[in-house]
Amino acid sequence: MEQALADIKSRVPDFAGYADESTRRLADEQIRAIVGEALALLHFNHEEFFNTPEVTEVYDRLILRCEFTNQRVFKEFEYETLSEERKTAIARADEALIDTALRAENVTADQLPGYLDDLEKAFDNRDAALTGTLPTGQQ
Repeated sequence: MEQALADIKSRVPDFAGYADESTRRLADEQIRAIVGEALALLHFNHEEFFNTPEVTEVYDRLILRCEFTNQRVFKEFEYETLSEERKTAIARADEALIDTALRAENVTADQLPGYLDDLEKAFDNRDAALTGTLPTGQQ
C-alpha cells in the first residue's frame, strides 16, 4: 500500500487516506475531484470531441460519478475495519483511477470513446475495491 499511497500523495499532497470514517470520506471526495477536474478540462479544451449522443451520455454518467459519493458502494467501506490487504487494493484502485483520469490531457477525438470506457472501468474497479469484491489477483 505504501507505494500506491506515495504515488497518490505525489499528486494530492494532502490526501486523507483510509484510517477512519472522516479520512475515508475526504479521500473519496479528493479522488472524485481529481477525476472530475480532468473530465471538465477535457470537455472545456475539446468541446468538439463531444459530438455524438453516445459520447455525451458516457461523459455525463462519469461526471455524475465524480459529483456524488456512491452511497451503495461507500456504505460497504466507510465504517469497516480494513485489513492492510484491503487498504492496499483500494489505494491501487485509486491510483489507477487517477492515472486514467490524468491521461485526459492527451486524448484525441478518436481516442475519446476508448478513454471514457477506460475511465468507467477504473471507477468500477475502485467500487469493487471499496466493497471488497475486487477479483482475486487484482487486489
